[in-house]
Amino acid sequence: MNGVHEATRLLPASREALRQSLEALETSDLLALGARFSRDTERLVLYLEVLRGRPGPKAQLAACLICFDLARQGHTTAQQDFFHLIPTFRALAADPDLVDDLLGGDAHLRQLWNDSQKAIAEDDPRDLGEGITAAAPLAGEIDLVSDLDIDIDLGTYIDASRKAEHAKAFAKIVARKLGYDLENGILPTTSGLAMDGAKEIEEVEEFLREAALFSQTVSLARGLTCLGNLFLAVHLRRQRLFGRPNRRRQEALRAGLLNLPSDDPLPLVEAAQLFEEEGASVVARFQKVSELLLDYLAFCARSQLDPLGPAAVEAYVAADRTPPPLMLQGDPRRRR
Repeated sequence: MNGVHEATRLLPASREALRQSLEALETSDLLALGARFSRDTERLVLYLEVLRGRPGPKAQLAACLICFDLARQGHTTAQQDFFHLIPTFRALAADPDLVDDLLGGDAHLRQLWNDSQKAIAEDDPRDLGEGITAAAPLAGEIDLVSDLDIDIDLGTYIDASRKAEHAKAFAKIVARKLGYDLENGILPTTSGLAMDGAKEIEEVEEFLREAALFSQTVSLARGLTCLGNLFLAVHLRRQRLFGRPNRRRQEALRAGLLNLPSDDPLPLVEAAQLFEEEGASVVARFQKVSELLLDYLAFCARSQLDPLGPAAVEAYVAADRTPPPLMLQGDPRRRR
């Protein structure tokens, strides 16, 4: 690390001269120097530029660390860049030899590394404390309609016959999502609403988008567009890295509340029955949807807002509230 100490004593006055001095350093020494000048954002930006101009995974990993250091200090551009770098950062971090070669025994770098890994872990959009594992046992079965392949034009006038066709088509989508193989008479043995990974969350989001397409004609789809999105929202973190709002949670919360039915409770009843059929673990987690709805109604009452109006929904989403625990208090099934 002699290069680090020399560069620290003989810092050039001009930016270009400083760049030339930095380019002469090894990648590990350059990163170590950056860690020691972490409060000088102008210097860090220059270190980042130099590292990004170097080829190879070692320089890439060092650049990720400097970008993280800038981002956590509130550097807006670095924050935006770091979100895009997270997949690359994770891939590089999976190589322990690369990490050890870059960090060596430098305590400053090890602390920077630990801080970055903790931040990335906390950036998971899921609320891991509320996750439902795929192994959650089922309590029963759903009597779903069998196969029907049909080309559906949702833009045309829908009569009673078309509504029946839509109901059958959506039943097929539900069966596929929940793991029913109707053609072969095979029933699922695990929950189709598992949210124990990013892939499962994306699948639930896609399922809810499909439900929204049928929500005007199929009662169950209408109920899922409401309760399904609220169920998704309570499984997502309120905030992501650097305190930024989790927009996926906001979108799910907004979609669920905007689709509260005002004319007929049947869609909610049918959707709730589907969640009940998914087993005890899902039912225990569904209590958080009930708590959210109670909190929303209380918020609207205090604010004198119509809970079925878009103004109330937007105000509630903007308030970013955490509903108080009301159900199963003291029960070991409740997880916070």
